[in-house]
Amino acid sequence: MDSRFRTFIWVFLIVTTIVVASFPFLPIPEKPVGVFVFLGRFHPVLLHFPIVLILLTLIFEGLGIYQKWSGNNKLKLPNLTALVGPLLLVSAISTLITVVGGFLLFQSGEYRGELVRQHLWGGVLLMIALNSAAFFYWWPSRQTNKKVQAPYQGFLFLAGALVIVTSHIGGTITHGADFLTEHLPSLRPEKPAPVELKSPEELLIFEDLVMPIIEDKCQSCHNQYKVKGGLVLTSYASIEKGGDSEKALITPHDPFQSELFHRMILPMNDDERMPPPEKPQLEPYELDLIEWWIQKGGEENMLLGESPSDTISTILDQYLPDLYQSSRLKMRQQQELDQLAEELEDLGEELGLVIELDPEYTGFFTVSMQIPPALITNHSLEKLRPYASLFSKVSLPGADIDDDALFVIGKMTNLRDLYLPKTCVTGEGLTYLKDLTLLENINLSNSELSNVGILNLIHLPEVKRVYVWGAETDTVVLQSLRAHLPEVKILEEEGEYF
Repeated sequence: MDSRFRTFIWVFLIVTTIVVASFPFLPIPEKPVGVFVFLGRFHPVLLHFPIVLILLTLIFEGLGIYQKWSGNNKLKLPNLTALVGPLLLVSAISTLITVVGGFLLFQSGEYRGELVRQHLWGGVLLMIALNSAAFFYWWPSRQTNKKVQAPYQGFLFLAGALVIVTSHIGGTITHGADFLTEHLPSLRPEKPAPVELKSPEELLIFEDLVMPIIEDKCQSCHNQYKVKGGLVLTSYASIEKGGDSEKALITPHDPFQSELFHRMILPMNDDERMPPPEKPQLEPYELDLIEWWIQKGGEENMLLGESPSDTISTILDQYLPDLYQSSRLKMRQQQELDQLAEELEDLGEELGLVIELDPEYTGFFTVSMQIPPALITNHSLEKLRPYASLFSKVSLPGADIDDDALFVIGKMTNLRDLYLPKTCVTGEGLTYLKDLTLLENINLSNSELSNVGILNLIHLPEVKRVYVWGAETDTVVLQSLRAHLPEVKILEEEGEYF
């Protein structure tokens, strides 16, 4: 090869390597230049060329290595191995054009986040590896000097690996992390563990027979989060404690003096009837079971035993089939919920989040920050999207997210509380939340909430409370919004989060 041409290639490789290596460290302009944005949008089209060219270079180089080390003379590949050099040069040029296009697209601000920056770094490292391989390829004594041949092949195969990694990150950006594996059938589907139920003689009368009735018909109004009449009916101890009336809910051996049973048999038009007429009512055999239990003493640890009386046997003939079916369903659901909780816990650890079962809303999960907090970005929330309907509360104070993250949050159809203080949310994305009919509380204190952004609250009719302390909003705008939304408490307070 002509020495002047070799020198020209080396200068080209060195200069382009230095230029491309500087890309991740250059500042992003506040207002991108239009022509650069236009050129950058060609990046998704251009990237296919270097991928194919680099893979062809690797194949031809690999065939040459195989022929040399195997001594297989049947493979006559002189023309193919001769193409490695030109392919390598064209690969370097096409990769340079593609990386420059990707950098211009990155500078436009249309794609942001940690994953996008990783994709940029992947392109830069690919360019460096490819240029390094080309540099050693055109070394004068490469074919005879193993000290030169080894780094050439090492950088070339490194470039091949970087093509795969960088392409995967790019595909994740455009299609999501599970695009390839989402519908992959399991080779060995896991079978759910069998559900084991107690035999009738092992049943605890209160825990296994009475409590399911109370859970089904009473706990919607009498739980630790909704304490109607000061009464909680979630355990035997809370039933013994009673409510505001201070009347004994259970009087042993006397059902009609027991407030629990007495309220259940009051006329439908009586204000003290429990459950009230608009709620699901107890079946006759359920009333008979509770009456029989209290008549027997109303104790917590009473066993049904092997020979129940004829009276209770008749009741159980009606009750046990439904009870067992319901128990199987609940246990199966609990098994699935436990498995899902473990899966979400692992995902949370991967993302730097804490994902736990919500103690207030059964079957739903809360999302919060770790301590110390990890870097949480818009892309982090994208990974929660497949589980969006499972979240009831999201608390991300100080997360590196903006209004684009509200698009994913807008898919969380069962969300009730949203805490995003100290974030880059301006409020322009609040319209993404318009379909969240259960959302009641929003905390945007110390965020970048603007006068224009906060006006989007008019699209969220179900929200009851919004915290805006320290946000970039004017008092006049807040007063006007309060007048327009009298049922929404717009509080200039820091508010809560967890």
